[in-house]
Amino acid sequence: MDGRSLSSALVRNLRKDLGLTQRDLARRAGVPQPTISAIESGSREPSLSLLTRITEAAGLALDVRLLPVEAHSALATANTIRERLTGRAGGPLPLSIRQDGALRSVLDLKDALRRSDRGGFQTLVAQPPSLIGDRRWDAIVAAVVEDEAAFRDIAPPRWTSDPRRFTKPFWYLSENSRLHAWERSSAPAAFVRHGVLAAREELESV
Repeated sequence: MDGRSLSSALVRNLRKDLGLTQRDLARRAGVPQPTISAIESGSREPSLSLLTRITEAAGLALDVRLLPVEAHSALATANTIRERLTGRAGGPLPLSIRQDGALRSVLDLKDALRRSDRGGFQTLVAQPPSLIGDRRWDAIVAAVVEDEAAFRDIAPPRWTSDPRRFTKPFWYLSENSRLHAWERSSAPAAFVRHGVLAAREELESV
């Protein structure tokens, strides 16, 4: 999980849970209001000391723990995609093979989410995944999670609405332009929202 996303969610959630405005929290912590705003928007990653200062000002203690990463979680998937795209997993490979491996990770996430019960689903998507560094892949991970949440008729996790998890212009999953009209017309709503045009049939594991 990237520090900006974690800090953003933590500060925003604790402030809202306590019914504080950004100005209220800033005053308690002795920092400028724009600092709180920048952290919540994800444009600034606070140091551990600043984050501790803010949480303690809200009457809470910051507890830092190391936890195992759940296999096939959104967090683990993003890490695997990054490794496959950069070639750190499996040695130097052609780009097309690295991208196929990354897509396989996306489909594995989709399958894991579909097989999970409600509690398992929440466990797999609770932690915001670190940004991969390619908006297309950050968008498709968010779209998979949002689409499955819609299937279950539950609210998707907040991190899926992070502006950095949308891509423009639209990303067609297939490089074959003859398939683009089909992808555009049959892409699930969550994928279209995130800028990824992929037909539902392309998202089924093989």
